[in-house]
Amino acid sequence: MPELTVLYDGHCSLCSSSAARIRRFDSQHRIELLDLHDPAAAQGFPKIDRDHAMKWMLTVDSQGRISSGADSWARIGLLLPGWKWLAWILLVPGFHWLAGNVYAWIARNRYRWNRPNCKDGSCRLHSGVR
Repeated sequence: MPELTVLYDGHCSLCSSSAARIRRFDSQHRIELLDLHDPAAAQGFPKIDRDHAMKWMLTVDSQGRISSGADSWARIGLLLPGWKWLAWILLVPGFHWLAGNVYAWIARNRYRWNRPNCKDGSCRLHSGVR
């Protein structure tokens, strides 16, 4: 069982590239990456609110604790070699608040940057992009 499972939107190119980056750095295979569009996500995590997870990247640790957004990045950083500094920075009071707001802005706007990749209409669901 992985120490951390990351639930991400595989239709989002920013999210998918972030997942690929995590995969490259996770040499010890401590993190499972699970696309929310994969049926295994709903089966493995039936209590996760899919709409919430589509807005914010979620992480679930081996004890079932759920984190989202910048807090998820801090949890990921604690497990990846060379990323602990990022985790600690994200957890510093004040910077934690700023990181949360920056993450929220990116999450709200990520579909605007994905228009060519969103031919299935998923962008409209999250950003009002037509």
